Amino acid sequence: MQDQIVLYNGPNSPFGRKTKVTSLVQEIKLEEKIINVYEANFLDKHNPIRKIPTLIVNNMAIIDSDNICLYLDSISKKNTLFPKKDYWKIMTMTSIANGLMEAVLERRMETIRPDEEKSTNFINKQEIRIIRTIKWLEDNWNNYDNNYLTMDQIAVACALDYTMFRFNNSWRTNNSKLDRWFTNFSKNDFMQSTLPHTK
Repeated sequence: MQDQIVLYNGPNSPFGRKTKVTSLVQEIKLEEKIINVYEANFLDKHNPIRKIPTLIVNNMAIIDSDNICLYLDSISKKNTLFPKKDYWKIMTMTSIANGLMEAVLERRMETIRPDEEKSTNFINKQEIRIIRTIKWLEDNWNNYDNNYLTMDQIAVACALDYTMFRFNNSWRTNNSKLDRWFTNFSKNDFMQSTLPHTK
């Protein structure tokens, strides 16, 4: 009997996009349900934190995008996105990409608060973190191997795309290595078919 796999996702979550891309790359069939997490009371019985993405496999809940990606990779017959020889390097770079996503997301959430509630200082701190993280990736990350796809590539690409979607694309001017790689990587079908599409 085939497992019933359901991915609860948001329309523009970079973490959710990372898991969706993983399912496409690893050829795992699942049902994706786009939800409004603020209204998804039903999700509480599976994930009390009520965050997306959440993966339900039969009656088992898997939460956190990294755990979901690891699970999807583990049941795939394709080449692993987490090769053992580079496992810790890949996981560390994926965490850096996750941190970039979080900074962009937190900045975005702060900017849409009512004027009397938003903190300019907090927004500035997130923008500094975003710029610093991308510069660090430019100077330290070098996994541009087009012949073997790994999780850090997916995570970094989703993070950079989300930065452009919710912040700006000025990072491309001063980070030429990342820009060249990202331009090429973004042409993949699994990136094109998962682009964020609403404001």
